[in-house]
Amino acid sequence: MFASILNNKSHKNRTRACSLVLVFLVPLFVAACGGGPSPVDRAARPIGDDRPQTQHSSDVAEQEAAVPVAGKTADQQPVIIALMLPLSGPEGDTGKALLRAATIALFDAYDPRLKLMPMDTQADPAVAELRARQAIEAGASIVLGPLLATNVEAVGDILAPTGIPVVGFSNDSSVAKPGRFIMGFLPEAEVKRVVDHALEQGLGNFGALVPQGRYGNRIRTSFGDAVADSRAVISAIESYPPDADALFEPVKRLARYDERRSDARREVRFLRSLGDDVTDEIAVAVEDAEVMEGVDFDAVLVPEGGALMRALAPLLPFYEIDPNRVKLLGTGLWNDDGLLGEPPLQGAWFAAPDPTSPTAFMARYQQTYGNVPPRLATLAYDAMALVARMAREPVVVDGPDGPDVSDGFGGGGDSRFALPRFMSSEGFVGVDGLFRFLEDGTVERALAVLEVRRSGFKVVDPAPASFPAFGYALKN
Repeated sequence: MFASILNNKSHKNRTRACSLVLVFLVPLFVAACGGGPSPVDRAARPIGDDRPQTQHSSDVAEQEAAVPVAGKTADQQPVIIALMLPLSGPEGDTGKALLRAATIALFDAYDPRLKLMPMDTQADPAVAELRARQAIEAGASIVLGPLLATNVEAVGDILAPTGIPVVGFSNDSSVAKPGRFIMGFLPEAEVKRVVDHALEQGLGNFGALVPQGRYGNRIRTSFGDAVADSRAVISAIESYPPDADALFEPVKRLARYDERRSDARREVRFLRSLGDDVTDEIAVAVEDAEVMEGVDFDAVLVPEGGALMRALAPLLPFYEIDPNRVKLLGTGLWNDDGLLGEPPLQGAWFAAPDPTSPTAFMARYQQTYGNVPPRLATLAYDAMALVARMAREPVVVDGPDGPDVSDGFGGGGDSRFALPRFMSSEGFVGVDGLFRFLEDGTVERALAVLEVRRSGFKVVDPAPASFPAFGYALKN
């Protein structure tokens, strides 16, 4: 399992030395994309290649093509890994962080056959298409990235006829296809995991407050599917725009606040009409509380994060959705220390990878570069580590008729990256825990259920230690 590399003491000295190399390596590449000819017109040079960087893109493509090297078996051939990221533009900081994370994994692999070729997509699908064509010309065996869904789709469409697999960092399941895998944390899986946990705890009547737009539609569908698989019901669901000033009415409607308040006022009038001291006291209590009955649901899903979640959270108790009586549920967007101090979220549950798993990697990255990486950086490390593992292991796959060499299953002619090799029934252990790819290109992850507490996120239901068996099995 490649995640153990992080804690392998035999790598300690090499990692320390490589840290110095990384400090210079990434800035040099980024500088190459900034001045002179446009990065659209320049092919990147693979990291690990010792040739001078004086060739033009056409020369690089010709010399770096993955042609067989005399005297070497398929497993000994160089592996050119195209890493497509937005290294400039509005997503540039995230792209550079992912490049650094992938480079750490490259050094950890310590495999001279691996050649990492960074390519700037500029977060532009048209540029991403050009990068895909350059990757084909350069003889890439596999493409890691891009980051954005539209870019993953553009690159995948170009590479599909070649059989070169793509492992994108998007979390949009709609762009996944066989041979076009996505590594991102899928909100659909997080919704199902937290809903299943709530059902196991005896909660069976749900509400939801979902954002408008494509992401919200995905959440709405997965939420409905998760509840439909049980005997539970959805009593209320509302959507809201991405505007903190426009959140009041959706929360108010979800809570049926006006209706409940009218019911309470009618109850007060009825109690007072009885003319009894006891009922007068009850009427006063109802007036003080404004509403008498609670909401219909005992759990409510709020799949939001960041500043918008901090604006939403206090509106729930304001409109009489009592967090002491209604369990709040969320997704991995809650995996944010900035939410720990929100009183309404105390005791709330959400699904995400175990937060302790990436601790060593995050600390190592920070020590190397002097800043905390974005949460997505672990995806690039795991993707690069997976490529290193595939390049290192025997190229035999269990097919329906027994062991079979994996030629003809994709991989752009490189059998080390045949499609069945990605679909290990046991999965792979990465920085974020256990994961595996499915035939449709989506990723399945072993997720934990976390509880929000002021002191931090507490695991209340650990991630499963294994997956159920399916399909082909990778031979180790």
